Amino acid sequence: MLKHTLSFTAEDAPLKGWQEAVFSVYNIKKWADFLVDVCGWQIAHQAYADKSLNTLWQLNNKANIEEILLVIPGDSQGFLRLVKFHNVEQEQIRSGAQIWDSGGIFDVNTRVKDMKTMYRNFQNEGWNGFTDPHRFTFGEFDVAEALLKGPDGITIAIMQRFHPPLEGFEFEKTSRFFNSTTICKNYKKTLSFFTDILGFKLYFESAGDKRSNGNNVIGIPPNINGDITAPVCVIHPEGKNFGSIELLETKELKGKDCSKLAQPPNLGILMLRFPVKNAAVYAKQIVEKGGKLNTPIQTLEIKPYGKVNAFSIRTPDGVWLEFIELLKE
Repeated sequence: MLKHTLSFTAEDAPLKGWQEAVFSVYNIKKWADFLVDVCGWQIAHQAYADKSLNTLWQLNNKANIEEILLVIPGDSQGFLRLVKFHNVEQEQIRSGAQIWDSGGIFDVNTRVKDMKTMYRNFQNEGWNGFTDPHRFTFGEFDVAEALLKGPDGITIAIMQRFHPPLEGFEFEKTSRFFNSTTICKNYKKTLSFFTDILGFKLYFESAGDKRSNGNNVIGIPPNINGDITAPVCVIHPEGKNFGSIELLETKELKGKDCSKLAQPPNLGILMLRFPVKNAAVYAKQIVEKGGKLNTPIQTLEIKPYGKVNAFSIRTPDGVWLEFIELLKE
């Protein structure tokens, strides 16, 4: 039986970090082969989605949704669901986008044991970095990171921890996804939405105002990196870093806004799905705090979990978030 975090005990917080990221892709087989062969993921479920998902995703009944759920063996969260839409027109959510272009989900983060080897493995499969791997320190952490862009405009951040020793991850090639980044049009507005309306808590925050020139992870030209203010934070329903969201703004660099395209059935990192103890209670709280539901609560089957109550919201940057309550049989 598949382990997951959709079940709650009396001691659990009412909302957990995200259970899975959903990628909308053009060639689902090619993606699955890459994730299994190169990244070490395992297929846990493969089928067509229940037709009731069309309603939640605001699609007509002609659309068919093929899906593959992948997991890192032994993990119970940070899953990846690939979806392939049939009988619909699509655009890429972040087509031709640079890091400073706001809107939608920019990336998901995974751990690796050997940055040099895995970076080359990604390159051999047609992925390309915004920059080459960059090693840096922040606080007590000594890490190397590379942002790689692949098919369907999707970016994956691969990270290697040198110090302190990595805990809480067991994997062969790449780890489960543990964080996801959004490029904000207005950092303060988006952070307020998450903390004041959704009730998320800060795990980490930096004003991003003490930068220096030189190479950097996010691909800003080295000669002007020190002139760019880049506030950044990591937020999570419980203030943790597993299933978290990173918010980033490059204040002096402004590009296009991809928010309007960040919805089904378009191609890219489509959404994040969060386990919630009681969907009706949480949806009511969001509305009472001034938020708006993108899709109302409905009951449907999401395989392989089972029957759920689910609803969605969209953030100020168009990010589609789903909240899923697993129903007892």
